[in-house]
Amino acid sequence: MTRKQVKLIGRRQRAESLERVLPGHLHPVLRRVLAARQVDAGHLEHCLSALLPVSGLEGADEAACLLADIRTRQQGIVVLGDFDADGATGTALVVSCLLGMGFDRVSYLVPNRFEYGYGLSPEIAELAAALKPVFVLTVDNGVSSVAGVRRARELGMEVIITDHHLPGDELPDAAVMVNPNLPGMSFASKCLCGAGVAFYVMAALARLLVQRGELPEQVSRSLIADTLDLVALGTVADMVPLDYNNRILVAEGLKRIRAGRTRPGIQALFTVAKRDRRQATSTDLGFGIAPRLNAAGRLQDMSLGIDCLLAGDAAQANRLAERLD
Repeated sequence: MTRKQVKLIGRRQRAESLERVLPGHLHPVLRRVLAARQVDAGHLEHCLSALLPVSGLEGADEAACLLADIRTRQQGIVVLGDFDADGATGTALVVSCLLGMGFDRVSYLVPNRFEYGYGLSPEIAELAAALKPVFVLTVDNGVSSVAGVRRARELGMEVIITDHHLPGDELPDAAVMVNPNLPGMSFASKCLCGAGVAFYVMAALARLLVQRGELPEQVSRSLIADTLDLVALGTVADMVPLDYNNRILVAEGLKRIRAGRTRPGIQALFTVAKRDRRQATSTDLGFGIAPRLNAAGRLQDMSLGIDCLLAGDAAQANRLAERLD
C-alpha cells in the first residue's frame, strides 16, 4: 500500500469519526460534508466569545502601548494602507477607531499604484513626512518595506507595521511588527487578512485604554463591534482561507450588515450593487461590494473607496458609492 493510499484511508477514518459526533439534527449530507472538511461540533457556533484572544497575537499589545502613548501626547499618525479592498477596509477600520478613541491628528495615505507601486516605499515615506507625523502605521503592507522603513526613520518617523503577508529574508527595522506569519509566531490563525490583523490591534488598544481609565468600556465595545462589517468584507475580498477564526469574523460581520448595523458606505455599496443587505451573504461581499472598492485602486485612487467607507452620512456615502459603481 502506498503512502498516499494510507493517507487517504486515515483521512476517511477521521471523517467518519467526526461524522458520528456531529449533532444529530443536521441533515446527513451536511454532516458528511462537514466531516470531510474536518469540522468538528465545537466549530459550528460562530460567536465572538470563541475568537482567538486578542493577547494571543504577538505584537498587538506592544503596538497598543505605542499607540496609547501617541494618544496621550497627541502626536500625529499617518495610516498607510494598500490599494485593494482588504487594504481599504483595514485603513477605514483603523482611522475610524483612532478618531473614535480620541486621537486628534490622524490622516491616511494610499500609494497610487501607477506612480509608487506597493507599500511603504522610500518615496511614500517622504510623502508621509510632509504631513509631519511622529508615527506611520501600515495596514495590509510593510513586512517587505525594508528600504521604506529605513527612509521613514531617517526622516524622524517611527513605523508600526500591521500586515499578514509572508516575510522575506530580511525584516524592516520597525518599532513593532504585528503579523501572524512572522517567524516564531504562535498565533493559531495564520490566515487573518490585513483588516483582520488591524482589528486585533485596535481591539488591543481599546482594551488598554479601558484599563488605563481613558476610555469607557461601553464606548470601547461599541467601537470594536462596529468594525466587524469591515473585517467581514476585507476577509472575503482577500480570499483568505476561512479557518474557524475567520469564519467567526465573517459570520458576525454579515449578521450586523443584515440587521442594518453597518456603516453608510457599505449600505450605499449594497444599493448601487442592487444587492439586498437584509439577506447579505459572502457572495454579495465577494462579487458585489469588493469589486466596486477594488475598481478605485485598480483604475484610479483607492482614497475614493476609503472615503466611501468612512462617510459619516447616507448622502455622502451614496455620492461616493455611485462614483465607485
